[in-house]
Amino acid sequence: MFTAYILLVVVPFSALCLVGFHKIEQVLKQNQIGQNSREVESFRSDFLDLTGLMTRSLILISQNPAFEQYLGPEGQAAPHEARREINRNLDSLANSFFLSTPSVYMTVVDGAGQAYFNYTPRQAIDGAALYEEITAELSMNGGRASYYWQEAPTYVAKDIVQAETMLTIDALLLDDQRQPFGALRISIDHQRWLTQWSRSADAQADYLVIHAGNQPVFRSRDEAGMPAELSARLAAELQSYPDKTVYETSDQEAAMYLASYMPALDWMLVKKISLEEMFAETNAIKRNVLLAVLAFTALFIAATLLLSSAVTKPLQKLRYQMGKAADNELRVTLPTEPYSGEILHLLTSFNRMIADIQSLIYRLKVEERQKESVRFQILVSQMDPHFLLNTLNLIKSQAMKHQDRVTFDICVSLGLLLETSLNTEVDLVPLEQEISFTEAYMHIQNTRFNGRYQLEISHDPSLSYALVPKFTLQPLVENAILHGFADAPEGGRIAIDIASSEGRELRLLVSDDGRGVEAAREATAQSRIKRKRKGIGISNIRERLELLYRGGASLHLHSGEDGRGTTVEIRIPLLVSEPYRREGTEHV
Repeated sequence: MFTAYILLVVVPFSALCLVGFHKIEQVLKQNQIGQNSREVESFRSDFLDLTGLMTRSLILISQNPAFEQYLGPEGQAAPHEARREINRNLDSLANSFFLSTPSVYMTVVDGAGQAYFNYTPRQAIDGAALYEEITAELSMNGGRASYYWQEAPTYVAKDIVQAETMLTIDALLLDDQRQPFGALRISIDHQRWLTQWSRSADAQADYLVIHAGNQPVFRSRDEAGMPAELSARLAAELQSYPDKTVYETSDQEAAMYLASYMPALDWMLVKKISLEEMFAETNAIKRNVLLAVLAFTALFIAATLLLSSAVTKPLQKLRYQMGKAADNELRVTLPTEPYSGEILHLLTSFNRMIADIQSLIYRLKVEERQKESVRFQILVSQMDPHFLLNTLNLIKSQAMKHQDRVTFDICVSLGLLLETSLNTEVDLVPLEQEISFTEAYMHIQNTRFNGRYQLEISHDPSLSYALVPKFTLQPLVENAILHGFADAPEGGRIAIDIASSEGRELRLLVSDDGRGVEAAREATAQSRIKRKRKGIGISNIRERLELLYRGGASLHLHSGEDGRGTTVEIRIPLLVSEPYRREGTEHV
């Protein structure tokens, strides 16, 4: 009972729980992936909005004619007025675009090295060096880009920006002739912005920003990190799908990483989630279920010990009595008087089973004797065809002796048919053998009626070893002669067409140009001469097809368009059994 409890209750229940918990974890995981993917996408979208505003600021400054006016050669003649107007435009632009965002720090320099800015610098700005730096960096890119992004060292006063680096976009200001008249640097304290964003997001998760080569740009916590090989896999996948949020699970760290990509900066935005925290509720349910199973197991063991004392002893007595019944060849019954309840029901059922088995044994013996009688009758019935075959062989020998070729050929054809009918162990024969049976029968009929009938057989040679039911074509040819050409002294033509359909089905068509199905039926009904036995050709074939193929074959009769001629169509599954060949030439 304890084993049954373990195998039938504990094991299936545990397996069901494991499968259920696994599915729940998968659903939770997919929900977490969807939810956190949206958060990472929001992270990326907010950061793109920030960089987009910086890019639009660059465009507005580039398109503002005041900058070209005061940074060009004419504006350099009045430096005080140029500084006043440029600073006014920078302050106006900063106030209009970045009221709800971190402060933006803009630096504009002209070709002469004069610098204009809207912040307090950490140290004096060398405008000429900055202009040369921006010009050199854009020249390294072959002049294909008018601006570039970088994480540059902080140049704003330390009491304003504490971070060591700032997100910066550098560009050259070009006139209508695409000639530079100044340079522009726009920077933002991205570390502060990222810190504020991560604090407002999921407090239990870690956020990382990683540059190409696994270089960290930002960490929400100092101990937050990511394995190099995992970072490489995520980066490779993001290179293929830059607009998609991808994820990887690290079994070693028991964490899930979701990442998004910013192509302009070549930065990867990553969110790290602890799997333990993700599945905390599921793990608690697992522990409760395990404790419940252990408690039920303990209770079952106690109940089993109590029940065994009340059941084991009666069962041992029952086993002893059953052993005695087996020794007496089931000819005794077990006593039921001392027992009650389930044991009494068991003994009564056993005695009933003994009686049923004895009755079954008796019926089996009777059926066996009946089968032996049927087998004997079959053996006796086979004696007549054997006698006919032996007599036929005697006639064939006499015909050969007297040089009677016609009689000899008839005996050979008839002998082939008789030998085939005697072989009752074979139901399916190769197509070429079935065709030889039909040709042998037609030889006999044409000898009898002086070549009155024509037999045309067409088939693909590759179907020679297709298996067909024995005596399928010959009865159909016989029906055509008996019914289709009964009143036609000039004879007729019988065509057999055999083909395969898509390599799955074998189609056999037997057609004649006789008087047709309806005319044959009317002639049979009006005939005064009754056949001694009912025709069995079509019905016999249809019944054998049903027994052999169990609904997988069909037989249909069709009349010609003018009512003359009959076509019998048989469709059976295509089965091919080619013989073995010895040394490639001889059939075995």
